[in-house]
Amino acid sequence: MLMRQIQWQQTRSLAPISRATIFSFFKKNSTLITSLVLFIFALTIRLMNFNTPTGFMVDEVYYAPAANSLLNLEADPNYVHPPLGKLIIGIGIALFGYNSFGWRIAAVIAGSIMVPSLYLFGKKVFDNPTAIMASIFLIFDPMVHVMSRIAMLDVFLALFVVLAFLALAYNKYSFSAIALGLACSVKLSGAFAVIAIIAYLIYSKKIHEIVKIITIAIGVFMLCLLPAIIHDPSSFVGTFMFSFNWHLTLDSPHSSASLPFGWLINHVPFPIHSDAVENISVIANPFIYPIAIPVSIYLIYDCMHKKNCKSKLLPVFWFVFVYGLFLILPRKTQFIFYLLPSIPAILLLFSYGILLILHEISK
Repeated sequence: MLMRQIQWQQTRSLAPISRATIFSFFKKNSTLITSLVLFIFALTIRLMNFNTPTGFMVDEVYYAPAANSLLNLEADPNYVHPPLGKLIIGIGIALFGYNSFGWRIAAVIAGSIMVPSLYLFGKKVFDNPTAIMASIFLIFDPMVHVMSRIAMLDVFLALFVVLAFLALAYNKYSFSAIALGLACSVKLSGAFAVIAIIAYLIYSKKIHEIVKIITIAIGVFMLCLLPAIIHDPSSFVGTFMFSFNWHLTLDSPHSSASLPFGWLINHVPFPIHSDAVENISVIANPFIYPIAIPVSIYLIYDCMHKKNCKSKLLPVFWFVFVYGLFLILPRKTQFIFYLLPSIPAILLLFSYGILLILHEISK
């Protein structure tokens, strides 16, 4: 009886300590826990029936076979784009087979990783509520959701762009450069993010970091091109120049082509799949995306009159360059899903603007 009383008293005295310990653990690791919860939530949403339809959807007919060819050490039939994105798709095929699950799973994971990455970026640049709000919007964003469930290259480009800006926000310049090199190794339009970050470093008077970033990014880019170089070194330069010119000057009639001026308001959605059961298209959110423009203007104005607010302009540089450079690109044939790498910045700017308005109203 005495032993039971002693044990009960010990348990009672330890219980508050245990609760305090648990509370302290969650408080110290709140960022990590939130990131993990956001990733699991995003992954769950993305995984729902993502392997249906089982046949190719739109441009999967190019990228899945190209990924399979690279796995078999054959020539890349889709030589207009660098090989990295197709190699990532190929990882899923290698693990799960040459089927819709195998060629889409990598996109599902990449689209899910974007969410906690944006959360970490938003928390560093703005604050926790803004970061959480933007991350939730990113999970349910219609364009990001569709492009995270299809074997196309743009979701990998978008992920590496997010990681490049995330690393820059934490002053990890080498990691940012690596991510930029990987972005360009998926699609050459990753160079827009390179220009955005160089412009930000010039604005931030950190010009000494530019040479390091460019050098590392080019090194990573060349390393990722090795599969194409090794397979056919004699024609690589000609093929690469054709690809470069194709990105700049393509002018081919297409029923779903649209000018960048209309992307923010969902002008000309891009059809992905259509059958008797469902129609899937890449669409923008015209009620959210345009808000990024006035918020960007406000942040630029605000930072002109304040000190120590440079980090808040990071998503502005992201949006202005990664999206804005499409406005002056000579290429005539463009599609709304090219906006994808800019959407995390757009949603972050929107969330900041809405919360700022609510804060002012509550005063």
